Amino acid sequence: MFTLRRKDIIFTLLFLCLYIMYYLFLTYIDKQERFNELSNGFYSNHHAVLMNNGDNDWVETELSQSSYRLFIEYNDTYRFFKDHSSDWSPPIESGRFFTHEEKKPVAVIGREMLEYAKGSNGAKRVSFNGENYEVIGIMGASFASPVDYLILIYQPGQTPLTPDMRIIIDSDHKSTVTEITDNLIKKFPMLTLIESTQKGLSRTANIPFLYRLLIFEFYLLLFLSVLAFIRYWYESEKKKLYILFIMGIAKNKIIQQLFFKVFMYITVPGVMMFLFISIFDSGSFFKQMIWIVILFLISAWSLLSLFLRAASSSKGGAIRK
Repeated sequence: MFTLRRKDIIFTLLFLCLYIMYYLFLTYIDKQERFNELSNGFYSNHHAVLMNNGDNDWVETELSQSSYRLFIEYNDTYRFFKDHSSDWSPPIESGRFFTHEEKKPVAVIGREMLEYAKGSNGAKRVSFNGENYEVIGIMGASFASPVDYLILIYQPGQTPLTPDMRIIIDSDHKSTVTEITDNLIKKFPMLTLIESTQKGLSRTANIPFLYRLLIFEFYLLLFLSVLAFIRYWYESEKKKLYILFIMGIAKNKIIQQLFFKVFMYITVPGVMMFLFISIFDSGSFFKQMIWIVILFLISAWSLLSLFLRAASSSKGGAIRK
């Protein structure tokens, strides 16, 4: 009943363009968030800062089942790093970042701190609290940032503790930070939550508001685009639908074919984007693309249902009972 026409290819390409635009938007947001972290000393806008007043039992506690990052600030330069189920890492200029398989004390240092590393036996080392850490990587972005002057250290099975250290809890999700912070304070009353200090872009711009506004405007644009495409396609099909109804073809069969066509318009370019992301982008935005395909399907089917219902109830509509 419905055959593939040039118009169908055009609509498929239109939805492919929407997916490409969404992918580019995700890439832009990811870069902005990374830049914000770098200017804020590795921390997101919703990180929490705790002070330790003598109780160190929290060190061996599993803080959450969700992914999070733990930083311990000793001073303006040295920080201990430990993560849980997270693939976070700073921009690495050379070498590599920490892994869970480390067997000895290691460090990743900013490029401006390389001159302070001491060389012996073909390896660079930095010292902290009486312990030597082998330098396994140099970190630095394509632009100057506070990262260039930091030293991240890691020691398997042991966390260096000092009296005036600051405990930083961070995650990609604010709810995870809140959960960990609340649980820690309840279990260990000696830990005190203090106000965090925003730096860089977080301090000079209202990032949370701008970010939410940008997200809202973009999703609104996507929805309006889907609305426009489906409305135009439906209007172009109305005459044909009317003819099919006059020919006596069952209404349910026609509607099923309409929804199947919309399904193909949305899923075929979606599969193409999934293949592209899995091959060229290591699947970093795979989950987000799945959600946008589902959102497109729900939006398109809802809009099409409204158009069909409105046309059926209208005396002068193209579709009559």
